[in-house]
Amino acid sequence: MKRFDLALILIGSAAAMSSAVAASNAMPGMGTMDAGGMGGMSAAASATQGFMAHGTINSVNRAASTVNITHQPIKALGWPGMTMDFGVQNPSLLKGLEPGKTVNFNLTKDPAGRYVITKIAVASSK
Repeated sequence: MKRFDLALILIGSAAAMSSAVAASNAMPGMGTMDAGGMGGMSAAASATQGFMAHGTINSVNRAASTVNITHQPIKALGWPGMTMDFGVQNPSLLKGLEPGKTVNFNLTKDPAGRYVITKIAVASSK
């Protein structure tokens, strides 16, 4: 009987741990931070949620549909300010973008788990 009770306790603990790990992986900033797919938001959570950011364009690669941006911290993702390449959801988003321009942009996680720009606009200068 004692072995049966111990087995139930171990199974219950394992189930609780896997739920806790899954929950922590869905929290912003709890994932790995690599250039291809930064952050820790689950794909389902970020598929409907965009994250606003602000930065300066360093370069635009129209052939690869990417833009290199030095962005300010993105608190919602737990990201510090940094410089990185972002893909764009639609190549037409790159129209009119040039190095040195300050921009506001929206990021969403794509099905492959990478953050891509879904909206981008040159910030108004006042």
